[in-house]
Amino acid sequence: MRGLRGKVGWALCVLISATFCGNAVAAERAELSRIVDSPTAGLVGKGYYAVGLRLFAGGGVLGQVQAGALKRLTIGLSFGGREIIGQGAIDWNPRVEVAARYRVIEESATWPALVLGYETQGYGTYARARYENKSKGFFVAMSKNFTSSLGQFGVHAGANKSRETVGGEDVSGWVGVDKSLNEDLSLLGEYELARNDGSESVGYLNAGARWAVAPQLKVSLLFKNLLQRGLGEPEPSRELTVFYTEEF
Repeated sequence: MRGLRGKVGWALCVLISATFCGNAVAAERAELSRIVDSPTAGLVGKGYYAVGLRLFAGGGVLGQVQAGALKRLTIGLSFGGREIIGQGAIDWNPRVEVAARYRVIEESATWPALVLGYETQGYGTYARARYENKSKGFFVAMSKNFTSSLGQFGVHAGANKSRETVGGEDVSGWVGVDKSLNEDLSLLGEYELARNDGSESVGYLNAGARWAVAPQLKVSLLFKNLLQRGLGEPEPSRELTVFYTEEF
């Protein structure tokens, strides 16, 4: 356990160092790869890596590393747990999770970008053999961006078959949007059907705002489960993400 904690601490140091010592004038190297919990057709550019941290309820921290292995292929690893921030024993996730996505169709004036992917990382607390928000498992995602005098506007949609079967095994899906307000600030929104997550008809509504602190550093404030879906009508939650991209 001591060795695992050391590795987590080392990863946090790398992120902090990269955040404050990176080249502030670097060009943007990563497209929007996730709305809130749901993937887009975005990739990390070939020859670049991205390091992300997500802070969630219960003192939870999730660390993620992605790399542009090929022009159309992004791969990644993630690991985290609850009570990392706070007191008492840390409740680690059961394993390091993996992710990969391959862009089958590039975006054009006529067609959206399309990716095929697989990821085992869910979001929120891990309990009873599943994440609170299930991992996407096998998925397909589409994204189309539009530019006008009112700024950039992106439309996203996807379908998935989760590897986590507790609560349901149906194919599910999502729709989402991102809208830039200026060069630095964007609004995010998504609706997850959650057809594989119990018998309730209402899905998950999530929203957020993303701030480009620098071309290579982005911070997002996320508001999840705005419809209060779940047993006992749980309260909506707030999460914070930090995403940094740099060249190898």
